[in-house]
Amino acid sequence: MTSSSDTTRPIVVGVDGSALADAAVLWAAAEADRRGTSLHVVHAFVHLHAVGGYVAVLEAADPLEIGGEVCERAARPAREAFPGLTVTTEVRVGRAAPELIKASREAAMVVLGARGHGRVTGLLVGSVSQQVAMYAGCPVVVVRGTGERGPVVVGVDGSPAAARALRFAVEHAAATGAPVRAVRAEYVEMPMGAPPGGWYADLVDRSSQATEAARRAVEEVAAQHPAVDIQLQVVRRHPEVALVEEAADASLLVVASRGLGGFTGLMLGSVSQGVLSRAKVTVAVVPGVEAPEHPDDPHVR
Repeated sequence: MTSSSDTTRPIVVGVDGSALADAAVLWAAAEADRRGTSLHVVHAFVHLHAVGGYVAVLEAADPLEIGGEVCERAARPAREAFPGLTVTTEVRVGRAAPELIKASREAAMVVLGARGHGRVTGLLVGSVSQQVAMYAGCPVVVVRGTGERGPVVVGVDGSPAAARALRFAVEHAAATGAPVRAVRAEYVEMPMGAPPGGWYADLVDRSSQATEAARRAVEEVAAQHPAVDIQLQVVRRHPEVALVEEAADASLLVVASRGLGGFTGLMLGSVSQGVLSRAKVTVAVVPGVEAPEHPDDPHVR
């Protein structure tokens, strides 16, 4: 996994000509400027020769030219807002999600708009962002607006993956001057029709142990970043519901792409996808050490 403080790799931002993609560019540019790294603007498209029985009238070069215009138009406000920032552009031929996942292998971060439209392909960025967040090799930020005020909220569950998300959240908060609200959702759900037995008490014990592990992780990071106001909140709600509700006033909500598994209902991997769909604020999804392969593209690395 790329270090959240890596200054040798660019921040990649995917664009499609939509307003939310433009907002993502400005968010990514500000982050790149804070980190002292560069910004790489990417537009990906699939050139179709025929759709629904009708032959496309565009020449093969036209989408490349249009894609270049999309990139340059998106990059212009970033260059104007941050004159000292190195901004590069690239047009890729291929489906957006696999191409951005490939780009993530050499990136410090990938930034996307929450939902947009592809001028050439008509693809929704909403579906692309879900795929990229799940399979990218670096943190993925899905931007909803450009607001910088409010705390950084992060989900913690005692797992190593959540500890990485916590470090990412605290580093971002330290750079922006925001406080951090770490949320631990204690939630144990009895499966419907499950027979009674000691297994449920065991799950409760494991949940309590995970809470203590989360508490230790927060204390450790707080000791390393004494200038950042870090608070832990333990709530008894489903993690997805808890994180969305606790982040209502947040500038950024951070979750791990994979957390604890099993019957406990603690798995942040599934929660991250739900949070991406439901949260009304900008969301960062932080991967584990190894990102899984994209199922439609086994050669994406």
